[in-house]
Amino acid sequence: MGPAAATKLPYDDIADSGNLPDALGGEKFDVIIDPVGGTVRTQSLDLLAPSGRLLLVGNASGDWDHTIPSNAMWYGNTVVAGFNAGGYVPAHPETIPPAARAALKAAASGLLQPEIELLPLAEAATAHARLENHTVNGRIVLVP
Repeated sequence: MGPAAATKLPYDDIADSGNLPDALGGEKFDVIIDPVGGTVRTQSLDLLAPSGRLLLVGNASGDWDHTIPSNAMWYGNTVVAGFNAGGYVPAHPETIPPAARAALKAAASGLLQPEIELLPLAEAATAHARLENHTVNGRIVLVP
């Protein structure tokens, strides 16, 4: 059972960014949401179908100097758009109540039940290694 089947959210597939683009077998996508940034962002451009949209929502890679070439969007007939909640929400506080209601509704319906694995604090190094090599589905909680 893959990670998409393990969630109640309506995902067709979940691919680890460390396995891109090979994990997708040449498939192209209409929408890609990128919270990672860096080289994954550049790889995502190549995974877009014509008229596809890449939504930039984060930079978990920490690669703040990364840029994407504008000709890649032009040649590929694609669109790149950004959404920075830290910049948007303070300027638009009226969006918080409906977003919070939607999140609470999703949580109450059972859609947001991440897998939680408890590990003893002595296994902190193991937990960090698993996070770094992308073998964690859900969350790890270290227990003293």
